[in-house]
Amino acid sequence: MSSFSRLLPALGLSLLLLPGCYSRSDMKTEEGTATKTPSDVPPTEVPGAVPVRTPEPATEAATTQPLQAVNVFLEVSGSMEGFMPKTGASGENTKFQQHVAQFLSEVNRTSAARQKLFYRIKERPYKDSYQAISGTVRSGIQQPAKSTDIPSVLDTLMTNYYQPGTVSVLISDFIYSPKNAGAIPYIKTDITDALTRSGAKSDMAVSVYGYTSDFRGTYYPALVASGKKTNCCDTEIPYYIWVVGPASAVRQFDAALLEQQPAKQAHFGVTYPQPGYSVLNKFQNKGSWYYGDAGASKRNADTYRVISVSEASAQQPVEFVVGLNLQGLPSQYRDVAYLKQNLKLQGVDTDAKLLDVFAATDQNRASSGPESKYTHFAKVRLTKAPKAARPLVLRLQDQRPAWVAQWTTKNDATPAPKTFALSSLLDGLEAQGGAEKKPIFEVPLTLQPAE
Repeated sequence: MSSFSRLLPALGLSLLLLPGCYSRSDMKTEEGTATKTPSDVPPTEVPGAVPVRTPEPATEAATTQPLQAVNVFLEVSGSMEGFMPKTGASGENTKFQQHVAQFLSEVNRTSAARQKLFYRIKERPYKDSYQAISGTVRSGIQQPAKSTDIPSVLDTLMTNYYQPGTVSVLISDFIYSPKNAGAIPYIKTDITDALTRSGAKSDMAVSVYGYTSDFRGTYYPALVASGKKTNCCDTEIPYYIWVVGPASAVRQFDAALLEQQPAKQAHFGVTYPQPGYSVLNKFQNKGSWYYGDAGASKRNADTYRVISVSEASAQQPVEFVVGLNLQGLPSQYRDVAYLKQNLKLQGVDTDAKLLDVFAATDQNRASSGPESKYTHFAKVRLTKAPKAARPLVLRLQDQRPAWVAQWTTKNDATPAPKTFALSSLLDGLEAQGGAEKKPIFEVPLTLQPAE
């Protein structure tokens, strides 16, 4: 059974008393000592920094420095055997083996981190080498582990491995499996408690990446009463990579190692610098308006933020386009469908509306105009001229991506590309960040009457 998967009920009260679980003081490698990363490297970003601010040059420079450490944890329990079957005579392997072997190699070789450490998660994490971990992925699990549970693993990572400039990377099927149905409603609470038991971390973030793979082995459903399935499966089964650590470190690791891989994504507590943006006066504009920025005629074309409106009416509306450089954001937030749903325009004393959001085309990128600098565009229309200078803000809301609900099931007795209680697990990640959900970014503009 999955070493992450067999969650015992009432975990919040009895975690340290359960057989097969481990406490913070229990964290030992097979060599006999806990391996902790040095803590003498300062964070690359001030904890609690507002995500919409424009980074100072020192902050930008700091993010280019290598991370202090990356700790990679691979679950090697019974439920993972189907992802890593022992090599047969045909030499076939699974998508999991191909993907994870390549990912581990990239982590081992990357210059984005000074130190790379690898662990097997059995009853608890054990220090291993890159060569041994990679060999397990390629050749199969030789001695599957006994069960443990997701919250105890997260508690251990937060207590023993959470350091500035460091991320912990968990590779698992993340199946949550209580022994009785009465514990299911508390999944969210158990995850939140595990992440905060050693003390709340104001800068903590988690990125979740979802994949599916063919699966050749015994399938263990979360609900034990459903019974395991042998000779599985005719469908692909999900697995995940979770990246846990300070927000700036998670953002840096994501960009360096995971952003180029096709995957489902969900991010919790990760903060991003404000994107570059500007109003574009010669790109799909309409009506009587001009740049109102001080010294506009002498400014760079990528810094215009003020729209001076001469006149506007229903018959002669004003339309302008704001160029946005979203290259520094994860693909989840660059997806046009996500932007159309979650990019909002908020103004004061104006009827300005967001008409459209669209991505740059090859023609835009090849243009000699300022639009070539931007990856996305937001078109705004208004029919009433402002009576005085008024703020206008484009804000990208942080919303749960649709794939999470699509991949979630309440009954995984029948193998499918879904994970038991996935939404509840991610609810627990979201709850640890507090009630206030910050936007991904805000870009302020000003509307004013023409002089």
